Amino acid sequence: MDWLGATALLIGLILVIFGIGLTFSIDAVQMIIDKFLGLLALLIGIILMAGGYMLIREQ
Repeated sequence: MDWLGATALLIGLILVIFGIGLTFSIDAVQMIIDKFLGLLALLIGIILMAGGYMLIREQ
């Protein structure tokens, strides 16, 4: 599995969890969503940094 596929799978899984929490208003899932918002920001930042590093390294 390449990096793009793994990243898409991970972000898709997080979005499904967000959708379930926002649709059904389950307290435990909403708490997890609140905790994952920071994690999501970190993941997107790391993904962007890794992609930028790979682009810079190839040029």
